Amino acid sequence: MTNRLTKYVTVDREIFPISAVESALYVLGERIDGRIRAETDDNFAVTLHALEEGLDTDEMERAFNQALIAASVNERAFQAAAPIRNYLAQTALSITTESQQTIQEFASSLGNVGGDEHSGAPTGHVDIAWPGEPAEMPATGVQWTVDTENERVLVRLDGRRHLLPDVLWAAHEMRDLCPCSITTLPHGQLMVLLEPDGRAVDVDTLGERFERRLNVARERSR
Repeated sequence: MTNRLTKYVTVDREIFPISAVESALYVLGERIDGRIRAETDDNFAVTLHALEEGLDTDEMERAFNQALIAASVNERAFQAAAPIRNYLAQTALSITTESQQTIQEFASSLGNVGGDEHSGAPTGHVDIAWPGEPAEMPATGVQWTVDTENERVLVRLDGRRHLLPDVLWAAHEMRDLCPCSITTLPHGQLMVLLEPDGRAVDVDTLGERFERRLNVARERSR
């Protein structure tokens, strides 16, 4: 077995919170196996192991630093948009197909505060039909199915458990994998369409990936 290259990095916790460090490590997960091995009052000690062939220690550190900065900026933008998320949370149950605020309007309503965060999200309302009769919604409030005929994934959400701002954030985080479209369903539910559109993506894993990002958004908005 080939020995993996290892890089030890120290992160100033006064600049970067643990949530930003964890987000950065998650983003790099396919290229770098990163672990927080120790914490002090001042720093996080992080170990980076190369997973990608040909990735050296300097490249690992640069990639980690870039992901760390991006995660920190994204988190601050997310927090700055809290008043808008709270407003939508209060009105989420009244959203209908006819009155649904489009993603584009939502992003523009952020002005210069957090607007870029949603720039990769879907741009409007579309009609999506769930194939067959959907099963009872699980306790997680998330149900997804692979539409193999059209090579896409449909995700059905309980809109009372997963609010529109969190769904938007998750859709934004999926932008490098595939475009996302969002529509409303009866009984306060939301439908998300994940369609790779010719990209080399494993369709069978898209639903699970979207659900992970949705759970991150939900935890961060608490």
